[in-house]
Amino acid sequence: MLPKAKSVTTSSKSSTNNSADRPSSEIDTPVQFIKGVGPKLGAIFKNRGIETVKDALYFFPRHYEDRTKFLPIKQLVEGANATISAKITGMRKIPTRGYGKSLLEVRIEDAAGGTMALKWFHAPRGMEARFQPGVEIIATGAVKQFMGRFEMIHPELTFNASHPDTEGASESGNHNFGRIVPIYTEIEGVSTRILRKVLWESIQKFSGNLVEDLPERLLAKHKLPPLSQAIRTIHFPPDPKNNDSPEIIDLLEFRSPVHWRLIYDEFLKFEYLVLRKRLRMEKELAPALGKHGGFAAAEALEKLLPFQLTGDQKKSIAEILKDLSESHPMNRLIQGDVGSGKTAVAFLTAGFVIAEGGQVALMAPTEILAEQHYKNAIKIFGGRLNCAILTGKTPQSERNVLLAKLAAGEPILLIGTHALIEDPVVFKNLLYVLVDEQHRFGVEQRRTLKKKGVRTDEKTKRLIYPHSLVLTATPIPRTLALTAYGDLAVSTLQELPPGRSPIKTHVVRERARKGQAYEFIRKELKEGHQAYFIFPLVNESEAEGFTNLKSAVAEAERMSSEVFPDFKVGLLHGQMKPDDKSKIMNQFQRNEIQILVSTTVVEVGVDVPNATVMAIEHAERFGLSQLHQLRGRVGRGGAQSYCFLFSHPRVGETTAERLEVLEETTDGFKIAEADLEIRGPGEFLGTRQAGDLPFRLANLIRDRDWLLKARDDAMDLLKVDPNLEAPENARLRRYFEREGSLQFDRLKTS
Repeated sequence: MLPKAKSVTTSSKSSTNNSADRPSSEIDTPVQFIKGVGPKLGAIFKNRGIETVKDALYFFPRHYEDRTKFLPIKQLVEGANATISAKITGMRKIPTRGYGKSLLEVRIEDAAGGTMALKWFHAPRGMEARFQPGVEIIATGAVKQFMGRFEMIHPELTFNASHPDTEGASESGNHNFGRIVPIYTEIEGVSTRILRKVLWESIQKFSGNLVEDLPERLLAKHKLPPLSQAIRTIHFPPDPKNNDSPEIIDLLEFRSPVHWRLIYDEFLKFEYLVLRKRLRMEKELAPALGKHGGFAAAEALEKLLPFQLTGDQKKSIAEILKDLSESHPMNRLIQGDVGSGKTAVAFLTAGFVIAEGGQVALMAPTEILAEQHYKNAIKIFGGRLNCAILTGKTPQSERNVLLAKLAAGEPILLIGTHALIEDPVVFKNLLYVLVDEQHRFGVEQRRTLKKKGVRTDEKTKRLIYPHSLVLTATPIPRTLALTAYGDLAVSTLQELPPGRSPIKTHVVRERARKGQAYEFIRKELKEGHQAYFIFPLVNESEAEGFTNLKSAVAEAERMSSEVFPDFKVGLLHGQMKPDDKSKIMNQFQRNEIQILVSTTVVEVGVDVPNATVMAIEHAERFGLSQLHQLRGRVGRGGAQSYCFLFSHPRVGETTAERLEVLEETTDGFKIAEADLEIRGPGEFLGTRQAGDLPFRLANLIRDRDWLLKARDDAMDLLKVDPNLEAPENARLRRYFEREGSLQFDRLKTS
């Protein structure tokens, strides 16, 4: 196996006599020793995670600007980025509100007679001294219009630069105009111009020390350039001979060979580690079940279901039972659209394990969801599925009885919240761990629950691990499934149970249409149905300056007294006591409450078949997958259901297009792909994930083809040379020994 990675440390002190202070290689030189940096700037870089020369070289551009063309001011277009060459004609400081503050305005004119203004808010002291009449400047920035005149706010400038009528700045000359210029994520306290200069110095002195990690045959297979060439070119593209050439267009769109080289590098290393982890788990031991009546028990429980299983449910159950019959631990993700029946799959497979004499734990993120799972299990299976519930509000007397059953090894399905992972809870024979809405739990919480099922085999003295299944109602896009969840086997539920009608969704912006929507909701209520109203805040005090946001508390009062006085209105939010939340939910489920005003606490698991309306205020503030989850709270009965997304009338074009996706489709997988593209992986990994995907350059949407190529190559490596012992793989092996495992250890899925 690969040796454990050793931490690479560097010192910020300079010493020629003490070898302990020296970096392990030139590329690990502290960033402060790059020409032009120093201790003060080095500290700023370090706070941004750029500690060494290598960190700087791997701080890649987020996009590029074509600054090879200088546009006349008269041809500028509002909203576009442009580079202009002009002379300063005047400068003034305009007082603004606030003591001692002013706006710096510089007026310029180009050779064609076009004029415009350059403006700075809170300009650095002494900056105005540089803006003398007649000084030539080159300015780059976003073009705006104010009072009928063009202007740029905080443009990037080059002083005393002659208009480059020739072929542009040479590679060793100016890096800020006359060429394709990289644009980086801003670092507070470091101007883009200084950053480019630092990167140029780094490349000139240290790029030759970059270590090539990938096997030569893989680079040749995909026709990829060497690492040093890719790093140099990505930061400082060569002077373009033809601005419209395919090579330049590819560079601007991140699909050039140098981009592919670095994207493939990231994907290959990551996929190798993810797949290696999966192979290691397959070598661990787990109880092989199915010899003591488990299959018969699962079939008997299926007959008690009040509905027929879909084809996807049957397939998923078969996959899970097969895994549970193996002598290595199952590590599977079951993903399904809202209402696709994941819980039924969980219950039937839990019954299989209980019949085999094992204990099962099902952890849910909220007490509401845990209680609903418990009530559903009792309602559907009665005493045929031995189950209990444990939450923070379970009385101590009941808790003691339950803990005694667990310690005695009684075969049982224990449903609960994070209370399951507390120290007093000890299982004697936990064989199966289920985590519902797993992205809502931290990595350590999931791992702690699994550890409660780890035991030592008395005969072999080897560790025995429990089987585990994680469930999510947020469909995972395939590219994310191959990365963040690449160590998990995946089962997918796409079919909806019979009788479910697609929910009709409407985005509402205009005030008149909102009134019409409210009248429609009133009509649904009069017909005996119920409605949810979702708000982003509990109290108005949470708005923190966003005074236009409505809160659940205030709107519940208004709806009860003004909007829907003929109906009973209930309020639910996460700050309420558990008993109060349960009381409200029970009243809503019994139709004693017709309108439930809530925050997103009802996002998952709440099942009220009589509710036919989901109304979401400030829908523009939610992610697509979250909106889809909320929408899934209705449409669970036989009646046609509706979702109204109330949005601000003046949202941006991107936001409007995002909401329209929900109007066009109820397919959670299509919505998930759109959400990944718009909002990134964090929407799926959850805010408590112990790290985001460690990709500096690779993009799961744009580069999915390279992800698949890298995954195939990583799989081949693991099949042919799993420990990278072959000479041709020595470079990659040294990478993982040196730093690779540490670099990618941030992301854990189990």
